[in-house]
Order: sequence, then C-alpha cells, then structure tokens
Amino acid sequence: MTGRLFAALGDRLAGQVVASARGEVPGARVRAGAERLAAWLDGLDGLDGHGQAGGPLVAACGTAVGTLVATLAGDLAAVPVVHVDPLDPAPPAGLRVGDQPGPAEGGYRDPELGVYADRGTAGDAPAGAAPHTQTFLTSGSTGAPTGVVRGADAILADGRRVAQFLGYRPGSPVVVAVPLHHAYGFNYGLVAAILAGSGIYHCGPRTIPSQHARAAARTGARVLIAHPAHYRTAAQEAARVGGPVLGPFERAVSAGAPLPPGAARDIARWHQLTLYNCYGSSEAGAITLSPVDGTEAPGDIGVPLPGVEVRLGERHGDVGGELLVHTSSLADGYLGPDGVRPLRLDGGWLRTGDLAELDGGRIRLRGRIASVINVDGEKVNPEEVERVLAAHPAVADVDVRGEPDLLRGQVPVAHVVLRAAVPDADLLAWCRARLAPAKVPRRFQAHAELPRTATGKRIRHDR
Repeated sequence: MTGRLFAALGDRLAGQVVASARGEVPGARVRAGAERLAAWLDGLDGLDGHGQAGGPLVAACGTAVGTLVATLAGDLAAVPVVHVDPLDPAPPAGLRVGDQPGPAEGGYRDPELGVYADRGTAGDAPAGAAPHTQTFLTSGSTGAPTGVVRGADAILADGRRVAQFLGYRPGSPVVVAVPLHHAYGFNYGLVAAILAGSGIYHCGPRTIPSQHARAAARTGARVLIAHPAHYRTAAQEAARVGGPVLGPFERAVSAGAPLPPGAARDIARWHQLTLYNCYGSSEAGAITLSPVDGTEAPGDIGVPLPGVEVRLGERHGDVGGELLVHTSSLADGYLGPDGVRPLRLDGGWLRTGDLAELDGGRIRLRGRIASVINVDGEKVNPEEVERVLAAHPAVADVDVRGEPDLLRGQVPVAHVVLRAAVPDADLLAWCRARLAPAKVPRRFQAHAELPRTATGKRIRHDR
C-alpha cells in the first residue's frame, strides 16, 4: 500500500527542485530514487512490514536529497524510518541509509543521488513503530534523547499549517540552514515547502549569513529557516557593517532555543524582514509563530496557530499552570526498546511540561514544571532568577538549579559564566535587591562555560 507521505509529497516533489551548494536535483529524480530504494527494501529476505528483519530504516543523511529519498522510500515500502544525526558515532541498529557508500556487497548504491544503504548493525534496534511513521530524536536538553514517533497525518497537518501561515508560495524556494534529522528542519524545510510547491535550497547548519543571502539572491527565496545562533551572527555582522546582511528575505524563522539577547532587536533594526520565533515540539509540531523585534515581554510567545488550541492545567502556586495543547499534528508516542509508549495526555490534550499564563489569548511561558524549586513550600521559578542574574554586567551565562537542603527542602544555586571576575557578595546583593528572599541563590558557582546542545539550547540537569 502506498503510504500517505509518498502519495502527498511524491507528485508535488516531481515538479520542484532540491538545491544546495552542490547543485540542483530535479524533484522527479528524487522521487525515482525513492522508488528504487523502496524496491530494494521490498526485496530483502525476511523483512516484514515493521522492518524487523534488520530494525527500522535508520536515515543518517546530511543532505535534503538523502533525507527525502529515505523518507519516501520507507513510507512506500511500509518500513518505519528513524532520523538520526549523520555524525552520530553510535546510531540505532537497523537498515542504515546515508550519504556515504556502505559495504560493496549486499548493500544499495545510488551514486547519482549520493544515497547508499546497508544492513547496518545488529543488536538493540528500537522496535514497535508502525509502518509509514517517521521517528525524530529530541535534542536531549532535559536528559537522554527520546524518539518521538510521528504518523503521516500529523506530519502533513503540521506542514500545511506552517506553509499557509508563513506564506510559502510556488517557485520561491525555502532556504534551510538547520539539520533535517530534527523535526523542525524536516517539517518547515522539507514537508511544508514541498506541499506548497516552493522548492528547497539546503544550506546546512554550518553556514553564515552571507551564504544564506547568496542563496536567496540566486534562487528568489524569500523564507529562511535557521537557528538562533545564525541570527546572533547576522545581528552582530549587521551592527558591524551598519546595514542588512541577510539579503532579500521577507520572512525568517528561529526555533530550537531562545533567541540570544538583543538579536531580534538588531535584526529588526537593520533588516526589512519579519523574524518569527517558533514555539513547538517534536510531540506537537508548531504551536505558535510569533513576530519578534526585541520589545516582547519575557516569555511572550504569541497566540496559537490556526487549528491549535491551548489551555492551562493544574496551577503551581504563582508560577503558572501547565500548558496543555490540542492539535491535529500530535505524535503517536515515544519509541523505546519495548515499543511505543503513549504521550503524556490529559483527555486528549498534550501535557507540555511548560508553565504558562494566558492573557487575552497570548501565551507567556514561565518555565518548566520539572525545574520549579520548592523552597520550604514556596515555588521558585529558576528562569526568573536567571533573568535577573543575566542582567548583571559581569554575567555572560547562567543556569539556576535547585539543590537539596536539610532545612528548606531545596534552595536555588546559580551556576554562572562571568565576563569579568566579580565577588559572590556583589551577585548576592544584586539578587537581593531584585528578588524575594526565597528566590535569592544560596550559592554561586563559576564555570568556563555551560553545556549546550548543537542548536544552542542549554542542557538542563535535574533540579
């Protein structure tokens, strides 16, 4: 049975171009490559509808062409696909598809498109994902990466919502400067663009604003999909030269981590484009896309996208209530060695784990439930403390965590990266002048840097 993804994307892709610095590949050739790989998968001895003979199809592709071929081939052959970082030295076991040649015997080779497959490695392959699903690993910012299983209907609903809201249009490619093995790049940069007939120009994550600008000038692209670090670089460069550096883009999207302080302001100052901050997740897809210019209130992420509903669940003192989301783009669940376990739902509404307030339909994030510090019964939001410390001239980065305390249960402790040496007493006085007593850190610990993911998101430790 032809999968819904192949049916929805295959014909649309045939009339588009998938481009990068390596050149242009007609979408019809990409579709044909997916059909060839699907035929190879169909011919493997003992492969059942769940890909269990060798695990799932593990897509370890750094190119848009490879990612699309693996995605569509797996969907066409009814083999679940797991998307992983191509640089991961220890990917899941399974039928591996990548951009580099595999074993000469018994493998699949398509040098014309640069797509290769082999049996991969045996062992602890994740099992239980249904045919026609795509699994994406979360960033691991709150622990070990988790596989989020997304069905075709959820992926397509998310792609259509994004394309319509951002005004993707036929013949105007989307420039993608983020990894495609993450749900963000996959949904915004591939699925939404194909559904809209836009075409794709994949720059890749290790690129700079001048490369994005050249891609837009060369292709007529008007939408950029990038990470906060790209906009930080663009803002710094624009301030240095006193003018725009991102070329003719009309809309740009940031997701994966908070925008660096001042980046939105400087992008707005030097460019005519609209910069959108995306709030979403692998579990729910896009939830909000809010224009930002640096004047927003802390935590303000705008209003839900059309077709997305939100409400607040259980409150946690004055810190806020848990944000619950209802959307047609919900994932199927989480993939583990024992199969797919369900999402955390409350009557069909996704429990995001984020604390929020709702004001006139707008969402204002207040932190994470797991991050709330319970100081002798008083709930402390570490992000509020972090904002206060981040405003200190000597503090370059900060992470506030709850640590056990015999008298109070927990107390806040601030881990800081300093621009210049400053006594703890100065930091303490700064906090005492701006925070209630329970929120003032009991200790300050200096670090050379704080750990972050490849996308710039801080890695959260248990608090």
